[in-house]
Parts: sequence; C-alpha cells; structure tokens
Amino acid sequence: MRSRCRPATFARIPVFFSSSRHLLISTSRPLRSAFVVATLLCLVVLSAAASSYFPEFYHVWKPAEGAWSTYRIVDARGETAELTFSIVGKEGGDYWLEIKTRQEGAEGTAAYLVSGDPSDDANVKMIRVQEQGQPAIEIDRATLARLQTEGHKAFGGEATPIGPKVGKLEPLPDETVKVSGKDLKCRHLKIAGPDQTAEIWLDDAVSPFGLVKLKSGMEEVVLLRYGTGAKPSLKGPFTPLAVP
Repeated sequence: MRSRCRPATFARIPVFFSSSRHLLISTSRPLRSAFVVATLLCLVVLSAAASSYFPEFYHVWKPAEGAWSTYRIVDARGETAELTFSIVGKEGGDYWLEIKTRQEGAEGTAAYLVSGDPSDDANVKMIRVQEQGQPAIEIDRATLARLQTEGHKAFGGEATPIGPKVGKLEPLPDETVKVSGKDLKCRHLKIAGPDQTAEIWLDDAVSPFGLVKLKSGMEEVVLLRYGTGAKPSLKGPFTPLAVP
C-alpha cells in the first residue's frame, strides 16, 4: 500500500537546517540551524546554484563506497551541529549517501541516492527517511519534483552557504592538519567573495567531500574524524510516499 501524504502527517517530518531546506528525521524536535555550504566546481569561480536538500560547504565530490567523514559545523549565529556523511552503498553508477546529524541532543538520519555531486538537485534520485517508531519512507524523484512545484517548504528553496558562495580562488602554501591523530597534508586555498572571505583546507584522503577545514569569520566546518567501513543504518521495507 502506498503511503498517503496529508498536510498534518507531512508536517511531522522536521526540516534540519530550516533555512537550507535539508530534509532529515529527528528523534525529538526539529533542528533549527541554518547551516549550508558551497561546492568546488572550478578553479576560479564557485557555482551560484544551491541545493534544496543538502547542507553545502565548499568541497570536491569524490565518493568511495564505505567511506565516511564527520564534521563539526558552526553557522553565522554560532549554532553548532555534528554531521556524518557516509557512502553506504552503490546502485549501478549511483551512490547512497547517508547523512547523520546531531544537534542539541537531537539526532536524525536520511539517505540519498545520487548520480553525481549532491549539491545539484538534478543528481538526487531518491530520499529515504525514518522517524523513530515510524515506517521507513521512500521518496522518488518524481514525488520530490511534485512536492517542490506544489510549494511544500520542506522540499526546495535556496539555502545560504557557509563561507562565500561565489569568489576568486587564491592558492596558499600547503599545510598539515592533524585529524584523529593523523597528519593530513592539505591543499590550502583562500576564497575572496563580494562580502566575505574564507580559507579552505582539502585532502583527497577524506571522502566523500575532501574537505578538512573551512573557516570564514565565525562560520566554520571542521573535520573531526574519518574512515572506511560505513554500512546503511536505515532499514526497510521502505514505503513509497505518495501525495494526493
């Protein structure tokens, strides 16, 4: 049986990072922060596009099955959350990217089937979410598009990134950053945007996003730990979500 989406039921799905429209399921209350990020697309300018589903920070999309990385993210208001990004499976050339969040004692998990960099909405083919004690829900691409076009605020809306969204890149000398007792020799960049600047540290050993650290004023994204062996934490069966 296909699940029917009524406004009251749908409202129970809290939106993580409400201004960024990042859909996640919380085990207690909605998470309130406005964290987001931007994607490295070229060596000169950052893309002006923003994801509807993902907190976005400057990154290089290099997924490896089983890889995971955990970050502490601080937004412009000083709110802090911990996010773990894991590549937990593969279907053909597509990857399942699972995101776990922890903020103010609340936790949430969502999984995304992506055909490329997840900061591009066109690459999001399916979302799976589950609230504690509730059926696991699967939302396919057609349903996501319909929810967006029909104005459901949890699905769509441009987010505000952490750090400058557009700007020129300036290479800086490589630097070594210690993460979980390991020394990572990072590529070091500076982004100069219209209103703010940011420093970025990158290392290809960190999958799926390559980011080790981003600092822009009080906003920051810091890698806490990383590794391999990630497995899916969401378990089926998954009920397709249908809208009336």
